[in-house]
Amino acid sequence: MYKTIGKIGAFLYCATIVVMIVVFTIRDANRNLISDVVIEAGSNIKIEDFFKTCPEDARFISDVSTINTNEPAVYQLKVFYDEVFEKDVVLRIEDHTAPRGIALPKMLYTTWNAPAAADCVGYLYDLSGIAKVEYKEKPVFKEGGEFDIPVLVTDVYGNTATIDVPFTVIDDHTGPVIKGIHNLETVTNVEPDFFDGVTATDDYDDDPVIRIDDSKVDYETPGTYVVKYLAIDKANNFTTGTAEVKITKGTGNADAASGSEYDVSGSESGGSGGGGGSGRMSDAKRLASRVLSGLWRSNDVDTARAIFKWVHDHIYYSQCGSLSYASAAYRGFSKRSGDCYVYYSCCKMLLDLAGIPNMMVKRFPVTGSNHYWNLVKLNGQWYHCDSTRFKHRSSIYFMCTDEQINDKYHRFNGKLYPARAGGSTDFLPSDTPTPTETPTPEVSETPTPTPEISTTDGPTPTGSIEPTVTGADTPTPTPETTQGATVTPTPGVSDQPAPTVSPTPPPTNTPTDVPPPPPPPPTEETTKPTETKPTADDGDQ
Repeated sequence: MYKTIGKIGAFLYCATIVVMIVVFTIRDANRNLISDVVIEAGSNIKIEDFFKTCPEDARFISDVSTINTNEPAVYQLKVFYDEVFEKDVVLRIEDHTAPRGIALPKMLYTTWNAPAAADCVGYLYDLSGIAKVEYKEKPVFKEGGEFDIPVLVTDVYGNTATIDVPFTVIDDHTGPVIKGIHNLETVTNVEPDFFDGVTATDDYDDDPVIRIDDSKVDYETPGTYVVKYLAIDKANNFTTGTAEVKITKGTGNADAASGSEYDVSGSESGGSGGGGGSGRMSDAKRLASRVLSGLWRSNDVDTARAIFKWVHDHIYYSQCGSLSYASAAYRGFSKRSGDCYVYYSCCKMLLDLAGIPNMMVKRFPVTGSNHYWNLVKLNGQWYHCDSTRFKHRSSIYFMCTDEQINDKYHRFNGKLYPARAGGSTDFLPSDTPTPTETPTPEVSETPTPTPEISTTDGPTPTGSIEPTVTGADTPTPTPETTQGATVTPTPGVSDQPAPTVSPTPPPTNTPTDVPPPPPPPPTEETTKPTETKPTADDGDQ
């Protein structure tokens, strides 16, 4: 009996020892396991991260090869280790890295407003997308000098980088110097060349703009009239001057602009009512050649860009009635004002003299009034170019595809024109156009002063698109910027996550250029990680 009791006691003792060994083994195995792991977005998933001391047989049961670590998210995984253990673990992919980008140096005058913060930085990059670009404190410059202005770039998870942007600020209060103003003589119904021999120089602006006001001149009635000159520099300083125009009765109508039609073909013969076209064409070409002499560049693209910029910057919008092609070009070069047909005609004449193929594009269907712009062949392809001054944009439409110029002011019938860049042959604009947005290389802040000179502003469109100033030979950065987003960093998750762990959703205006990948479909052979992608908060929709 005692022997039996002894055997039972020994057995219980051994069993206790075994149980204790198993318990301690499980406890140690659990203590060695890290059940909640955070890795930085863009890094690799490693089994070693889930253990203090990684067992040799440790492996993932879940297929982690399907996880895109560039996308912040939370996954439920299953791991195997120490020959017998299968455990659920949580993998958190979080973005704690601030965006990257470069400063785009700016030059402006004390009379200008500071450009948008997003225009001061470029080549922005972040795995989760840019949520907001803003000044640390919007600058107001009261004096000239060199300044480093901090711009804050924040991603959708609240990581912020500070980029110091160099600003060169010029304090200029001296107006341009006008030379060569002289009295003019002409005959009835013929406008003289107001800019013949007239120049303007400035201490900072290499190309100040000269405008004239001949609103008091009656070209149909002989007499002596006063015209006003205005020279404006980029800092908005201006200088004025006056001259007399003596008009005598002519023997005929040299222009016959009244009642004439636009020369839709853009030919040199002028419109159907454009009498005296030969003399006016010769005069227009003479003035155009003088302008073109300062616009030649090393290639056709740069020369065309210089042409459109000159016309855009030096001709001011004003209604002028029907004109022939020659008369419209002459008006643009001699008076430096006119409507969209004048802008088109001046560009066409300069392009023709430069040997760059081009043709007219006419708005279709016509709604209210016509609009004209140029189709230009550059680098072997046809592009839309429009130098017209629009109130809703400060720069020109240059080398635009159909999609980039798709707004209500540039609707046209694509079947009437050769295939454009991008392969377009037929083009019918949509009722709700979605123009392609491209960054603007340079911000132009040159508001036009309104002293006693009388001018007429350009057309006032009700819609707007972002300026598109691109060239095939000019590399254009594509900064990843979305302004105005609310930044919500990811908070912590409870110590005991549910089988599906959801991260904090980003704001609804998170950039969509990095779409989340769909969760992988499950298979019978492996257990797939369970992921819940960020979704928009109902209150933000």
